[in-house]
Amino acid sequence: MTKTEKKIDNAIRIALTSVCKLGKVEISGFKWLSHQVNFAKVDQTLIVHFIFDSHDKINEARIQGHISKLVSFTEQQLMLENIVLANASKQCRFTVL
Repeated sequence: MTKTEKKIDNAIRIALTSVCKLGKVEISGFKWLSHQVNFAKVDQTLIVHFIFDSHDKINEARIQGHISKLVSFTEQQLMLENIVLANASKQCRFTVL
């Protein structure tokens, strides 16, 4: 990993840590998140995986508007680190353990 890639990865981790903390406090069934990225095209390839403990909890979160809130908050936190997602709604994915 190059020095530039390490800086980008650190920025992503800072942003997503804030998102994870919010999710754990406010959303029932949310467990953690992870990400994957190709550093050559961060804005297009960054995928954030939100992990829930059941499909029912994902559906409940969607109904209550928490999914869209997570996507928006993820975008905002990444923008603070100068990372802009090409299509946040497709780059944020929700799954179970």
